[in-house]
Amino acid sequence: MNRAANASALGYGAFALTLWLNSMTPAGWFDQPWDNSLLQLLTVLLGGCVLAIAGILQWRRGNSLDTLLFLAFAAYWWVHALYQHTLADGAHVTTSAGFLGWYDMVWAFLVFCAWIAACGDGVARMLFTGGLCLALFAAALSQWIHLEALAVLGGYLGLVTAVVGIYIAAAEVVNETHGHTVLPLGETTQKP
Repeated sequence: MNRAANASALGYGAFALTLWLNSMTPAGWFDQPWDNSLLQLLTVLLGGCVLAIAGILQWRRGNSLDTLLFLAFAAYWWVHALYQHTLADGAHVTTSAGFLGWYDMVWAFLVFCAWIAACGDGVARMLFTGGLCLALFAAALSQWIHLEALAVLGGYLGLVTAVVGIYIAAAEVVNETHGHTVLPLGETTQKP
C-alpha cells in the first residue's frame, strides 16, 4: 500500500519549536541580542524551510488548514529571521512601531480566519490557532501603545501556544503509529 505520510506532526513540531524559541525574549526570560545567529538559523530552517515542506505535503493530502498555517507562517518566519539579520548587520531600519503593529495585526487577522476553520477540526487546533491569534494581537497592541506588559503577555501566549503545538505533533505521530486515538485532539467530526 502506497500512502502519503501525514506531515501534520512535522509541521506542528517545527512551528511549535520556532514559536517557543522566538517567544522567550518577549516573555522576558532573557534579553535577545539581534546578532543571535543561532536563533536566526533555527528560525529559517525550522520555521521557514521545514514548515514550508510540511505545508506542501499537507497540501498534497488535501488538508487546507494545515497548508494555510504552515505555508503562510513559513513566510512569516523567513521575514522574521531576515529582519533580525538586517538589524544584526547594523543596517538602519526605518520601520515604525505603528507599521510593526499593523504587521502583527494582519497576521492575527489571518490566524483568526484559520481559527474559524479550526472550529470544525478539533479542540487542539482551535486552541493552537486561538493562542497564536491572541499572541499576535498582544504583540500588535504592544507596538501601538508601547506597553511592555502586552509584549510579555504576547510572549507567554506564544509559549503556551507552542506547548499546544507540541502536543498536536505528538498526538499525530502517536495516534497514527498505534492505529487508534491514544492522545485525543478533540475532533468534532470523523476524518476519512
